[in-house]
This record gives sequence, C-alpha cells and structure tokens, in this order.
Amino acid sequence: MKQIRISHMALVEHSTLIAAPLDQVYQVSQDYGVRYDWDPFPEHITVVSGAPSALAVGTRVDITSKLGMKMRVAFVQVSPPTRTAVKMIQGPWFLAKFAGSWIFEATSPHTTAARFRYTLVTQPSYLRWLVEPIAAFYFSRVVFKRLTGLKKYCEHLSTAS
Repeated sequence: MKQIRISHMALVEHSTLIAAPLDQVYQVSQDYGVRYDWDPFPEHITVVSGAPSALAVGTRVDITSKLGMKMRVAFVQVSPPTRTAVKMIQGPWFLAKFAGSWIFEATSPHTTAARFRYTLVTQPSYLRWLVEPIAAFYFSRVVFKRLTGLKKYCEHLSTAS
C-alpha cells in the first residue's frame, strides 16, 4: 500500500486596484532601477545570473531584506505584462520552501488589478504548527506593504505624466 503524504503550506495573498496602465505597473514591478523607490522590503538586491534589464526564466537574484533575511530566488515564469513568478533556491533557516507570483490584469485601459501570492513551507517540520503561522503573518504584512508601495508609486507616475 502506497502512503500519500499531504504537504501543508501557508498561502499568503493580497490584491489591489492600481490607477495606472497594465504595461506601466508591470514594468515598474520588474525594474530593479526603481525598486528601492517603492518596495519597502529589500535592503539590497543583486542579480547574480542573467541580465537585470531583461529578466527571464532562470534569472537568479539575491535579496537581503531590511531585517537582514537573505534569500536567493530563481525566476520560473516571466510573462510580460501579466505575470512573473519565482521560487526560493536558498533562504533563511526557517523556510523549507518559498515561491511567489505577481499577477497583473488590466481592468480598464488605465486601471490594473495586481495580486501578489506567496506560498511557504517552514522547517523544522515538527515545529511547523508554530513557525508557519508566524512566518505567514510576517509575509502577509510584507505583501501588503509591497503592494501598497507599488500602488502609490505607479499612481504618482500616472498623475505626473
């Protein structure tokens, strides 16, 4: 008899409407030249493989958060202007797995629905019941703040032009 193991993971998701065109929102979200202007999460970002100006599947990026947490991610999907997704290659001790997707959809010529979705599995497994809710709470705040920053930045650009 084969035993099936069900993997538990936390899902964190937030969405917002941004009063800016789809192409602009996507471009800003993926432009590391302006990332520090709107994104409150990273202290430092380094593209370690691939071109920073042409993100593609396989591009690897090192991110250090303002709290000092370090993570290396690889892009697993790049579909301008609607979607980008990454998975963790290396990360902090408490994360066994991490993946994130940023999804954008035009709801009108000048409005974009943005949705950030993160999934994570914590370790050690015997403490998952304790660590995962804490990690999910932390990343939920991160996602909310990142989306808020992106919204403010893109809406400011749209009204300035």
